[in-house]
Amino acid sequence: MKASLFLFSSLLLHSVCWGQNISGKWYGKIIQGPGELCQICNFELELSHRKKISGESYTFIKDTSDIRIGLFGFLLGDSIKLEESENYIYRSKRPPGWDICIKSFTLKYHKVGQDEFLLGRGTGVTLDDSVCIPAQIVLSKTKTALNAYLHDPSAVQLAINSPPNLSVLPNFTPVFLNTSLKTVKEIEVRNRSLELRINDYMNVDNDTVSIYFNRDIVANKQRISKKQVRLNINLDSRLELNEIILFAENLGRIPPNTSQLLIVDGANTHRLMIESDKQKSAAIYLKYKP
Repeated sequence: MKASLFLFSSLLLHSVCWGQNISGKWYGKIIQGPGELCQICNFELELSHRKKISGESYTFIKDTSDIRIGLFGFLLGDSIKLEESENYIYRSKRPPGWDICIKSFTLKYHKVGQDEFLLGRGTGVTLDDSVCIPAQIVLSKTKTALNAYLHDPSAVQLAINSPPNLSVLPNFTPVFLNTSLKTVKEIEVRNRSLELRINDYMNVDNDTVSIYFNRDIVANKQRISKKQVRLNINLDSRLELNEIILFAENLGRIPPNTSQLLIVDGANTHRLMIESDKQKSAAIYLKYKP
């Protein structure tokens, strides 16, 4: 992801208790990894907060896309839950071949001096039920505060002495996208930066997989052939085990979905033969041991 994503952990903010009305316009950015239309998109919310929350989201790239979707929400504890609705797509300009992502957000309200922020994460699915790449969200009531937050953290008057943990650790549940997880192997690796190489190890029969790292998608609907698909990943130092999931998008002409996964760990290479289907997805766990 872009470097600005990591500014989320560099600022010191404080939360306030509810009683705060979040109605009005919020200016922001939606920040996501490779595979979506943009990695940093302009993103705005227009909210009306009464007993419940309603409004519109607005995602746009100059001369490229212009998407406006109705949404609804509510307060849950110290979080704001917002859900876009595919029944209220008011504007849908986008390049050919790109689908609209219907997103769900979990945001928290923060205040530093007079500046207000909504910070959190978003996930979603497209209109054809493909999983969208998870995103970080930053919004503020003013463009000035937004720009200061993204580009000049030192200019923000800090409210407390330690930063909040705004990043969410992945939840490795045993069920993933309506499939059970089959652990292929737990591997000890000596490097935090690894390369993944995936290809078909049997007959090329149009097997297609999506690859998830720590529950975030890193390759969407990738056709597996004799030519290797190569991806780079960096282990999350907060986790004892990092997870790779190969999810079968189809079974090819000859079930099950088959692939060979090479994990390049410096001078060492770990070779795994992977099989997955519509009931079971393959999971590999990586343990850093220098």
